[in-house]
Amino acid sequence: MNSFRIIKSSESLIREIQKYKLKKKKIGFVPTLGGIHKGHIKLIKTAKKRSDIVIVSIFLNPLQFNLKKDLKKYPKNLINDKKKIRETKANILYIPTFKEVFSNKKIKKINSSDKANKLCGKFRKGHFNGVVTVLKSLFKQVSPDEVFFGEKDFQQILVVKDLIMKYKLKIKIFCVSTVRDNFGLAYSSRNKLLTKKEQKIAFFLFKTIKEIYYETKKNFKMFNVLKRKGINKLIKCGFSKVDYLEIYNEKNLSKKKMNKKNFRIFVAANLGTTRLIDNYKN
Repeated sequence: MNSFRIIKSSESLIREIQKYKLKKKKIGFVPTLGGIHKGHIKLIKTAKKRSDIVIVSIFLNPLQFNLKKDLKKYPKNLINDKKKIRETKANILYIPTFKEVFSNKKIKKINSSDKANKLCGKFRKGHFNGVVTVLKSLFKQVSPDEVFFGEKDFQQILVVKDLIMKYKLKIKIFCVSTVRDNFGLAYSSRNKLLTKKEQKIAFFLFKTIKEIYYETKKNFKMFNVLKRKGINKLIKCGFSKVDYLEIYNEKNLSKKKMNKKNFRIFVAANLGTTRLIDNYKN
């Protein structure tokens, strides 16, 4: 019978993990902000296949939110989240407080790599610094062999890879393909904030970047024209604002050495007060 434990203390978590390490168990880690959806479930199930012990964390990280109102309105339902995670047969759900994540009174903030300055980082100053600062602490507590992230947050994956390299952490990142609904919209906790009208518009996000991807594949030298075409289409479809629609080399998030094989489409657009992100490469 699978044992499922909810742990709130970092000391208790570390003690438990040490027991597994002594038994040479492979630790898989799925860090989340909560608001568990089908994308998270796929991460946990993938971790279950690859790891002996799966640890899921729920920590709504205030350091990665630029505005307090965005932190406040982030969808939260801890009872529902616990139920969903228990059903995946994960081994441990870690729900720390801020003090448990940062035991020292003074938080040592970490600067993320240069890849954090593009795309979302350009519009959310300090966001990725907040992400890597918290992950560095969680990695120390969980001591995972592998950590699992969704491809929807592609920029974040690259930034975390740089964090792991910078501190020479013995952790492998496993990237899991984006889970989408029947209309192609990537599952996100923020989707719950969309009105019914906005939900009908939202599926054009993926539809548009997919179309632009294939058009770019055919007419690679026209990528700047196609980029503007995609932005105009999103506005026409009903998006209130497009932060960016970029075509980049997926390895360095720039136009350097970009070619037909390594480019990826990245997008962030607003529907009312809700900001959606996505990316695509086939």
